[in-house]
Amino acid sequence: MTFFMKILACLLFLFLCIRCAPHPSHQEQLQPVLQIGSFSLMEDEYRYWNDKLKSKHIDSVQRQQQIREQAYILAYAQEHHYDTISSLNKHLDYALKFFVSQVDGYLWNKEVKPKLQITDSLLKIAYKKRAFTYHIDLIRLSDTVKTIAHLGTPDQSLFNHLKTLTPKEQFHQISLTYPFLPYGSYTEGLDHAQMGEVIGPFETEQGLYIMRVNRITPSSIPPFKDIETFLRQDLTTRMTNKYVFESVKRIKAETNPRFNNIALTHLCKSYDPVKNQWPVQLDSLLLMQYSFHRKTKSFKGKDFKEFIQYQPLFFGSLQNTEDVKKMIETYLIGEFLYHEAQKFSPEHDKAYTLAKGWLRNHFYVNYFKEKHILPNIQITEQDVINYYHTKKDEVKPFDQEKEKMRQELYVKKEKELSKNEIERLKKRYPLALDKIT
Repeated sequence: MTFFMKILACLLFLFLCIRCAPHPSHQEQLQPVLQIGSFSLMEDEYRYWNDKLKSKHIDSVQRQQQIREQAYILAYAQEHHYDTISSLNKHLDYALKFFVSQVDGYLWNKEVKPKLQITDSLLKIAYKKRAFTYHIDLIRLSDTVKTIAHLGTPDQSLFNHLKTLTPKEQFHQISLTYPFLPYGSYTEGLDHAQMGEVIGPFETEQGLYIMRVNRITPSSIPPFKDIETFLRQDLTTRMTNKYVFESVKRIKAETNPRFNNIALTHLCKSYDPVKNQWPVQLDSLLLMQYSFHRKTKSFKGKDFKEFIQYQPLFFGSLQNTEDVKKMIETYLIGEFLYHEAQKFSPEHDKAYTLAKGWLRNHFYVNYFKEKHILPNIQITEQDVINYYHTKKDEVKPFDQEKEKMRQELYVKKEKELSKNEIERLKKRYPLALDKIT
């Protein structure tokens, strides 16, 4: 998948396991199963947490222990008003926008997934079409010939002319079977194509393409039951990629982003990869203007720095202008889809609020560790040497194992300090209720 597909579809740490949960009854929401200090964990929240940890293949004893330990930290977070810490609120804000906009996220499950139904009829049609292989000449059109391709009639003559203008590395001969992935997500031209037919030009995330069907040959295929699962996956992928691609095009058309290329070049050249920062004076630099619900908005250097700091996932180099453009477009997509999701009143939707609570608590726990545990981990060279000697009969020479030993020791000390902190919190916050089983 390409950049936008990855942004919308890729699965990231917590987001890998967040799914929409069924709406519990009001009575279930009011039943606490764990109360430590002023922190209460309700039954529906516990089931949600438990399912997330289960998806990470953590056994039931460890899950219960981890939930209890996090509850002590959250009791501390509640007493110390973590909800007023602006950086944590920013983390949560960006995480929610990511959760809303990703494939299989909140908006997808509400609006798109019900439409992506793979029926038995579709599967049988796909199976019949799989009986043929299409041998194709494929041209990725360069900027210099795009106008020619669009103005001409898509026929053999145009294709041959474009082929003479195309560098060798942009011409490919490929063989595809239905549903013709990845190109079937961007054009339905192959679905009923005949030998010799020219299809395109058609737009994809990789650029503009045109293709010609050279031959169509029979293919031997396994029995339907043997490939039914694969067919279903391919059809789902085709529908998903098509929807994501068209959604991105729609958002771009509605927001009409106008980039300041000079400012973007300056931003990229000013980035310090060692310190991972930009000069403060770039905060007011205008990088883009866009339309949002009939209003013109600006995206400046300070907005981009905030995006890089809090966005859960982005791809590309901060020193490459085109990559930075795509990052800013990703911000735009998240903003647009998050606003679009509000029509479902997510704050009154248990699927959304449970996910929000899970994410918020994750940031609170991490923040506690960053402040009270990680700064206290000190590992000297002698510590690593001593640790190596406890294992030297099982491992390679020290020079080869040094970094691995350091990492192992770091994890070990983190666990020890975490245990000590939890014991300290247990003395501070009384356990009032524990119905976790």
